[in-house]
Amino acid sequence: MMAIAAIESDDDKAFMLNLYTDYYGLVRKNIYNITHDVDQIEDLVNDTFIKLIEKISLIRNMDSCSTAAYVVYTSRSVAIDYIKHRNVEKRHVYSGGELDLAETLQDVKDDMEYSIIRQEEINEMGKAVSRLPAKHKYLLYFKYMLEMSDRDIAGVLNIAPNSVRQYLTRARREARKLIDKEMNIYAEQQSGTNTEKAL
Repeated sequence: MMAIAAIESDDDKAFMLNLYTDYYGLVRKNIYNITHDVDQIEDLVNDTFIKLIEKISLIRNMDSCSTAAYVVYTSRSVAIDYIKHRNVEKRHVYSGGELDLAETLQDVKDDMEYSIIRQEEINEMGKAVSRLPAKHKYLLYFKYMLEMSDRDIAGVLNIAPNSVRQYLTRARREARKLIDKEMNIYAEQQSGTNTEKAL
């Protein structure tokens, strides 16, 4: 797999090769069960392992049970994203002939602006979440990125299922504080830059 070959650290490369060997079959089966698309399955398997490569430091600290759950939910997330994208493309193909070009271009522009704003918000949240304690970070990632159920999160993090919501509330509160702090610092920097320009 090309993405693994591109990893700089030999230790990380060996870790990901083992992960790929151990979980390739499980990832492939999971993706096929969701998409039923044989033509795209290898690309989706590769996309899954690329996402896992980005989270090496997180995965290294998990036990084997947590790692398996994490890999399964990552592959599930990739497969669901693919289906959503495929469905959007189909809608455009079938309805394209009837659309007014000006309206279509305006929709694209609005979507792009929304995407840019949304991406900035996600980046700020990502910075804040990366500074949270490990348990809070995992909770938010599992719940909102991988869309895991409370029961599955409890199993992965070895906590009582009825405690997950409580932990999530705390994690969200801490993330909110950090995001607000980031935004205040950013606003102060922008204000300082604007003052300097005015002078």
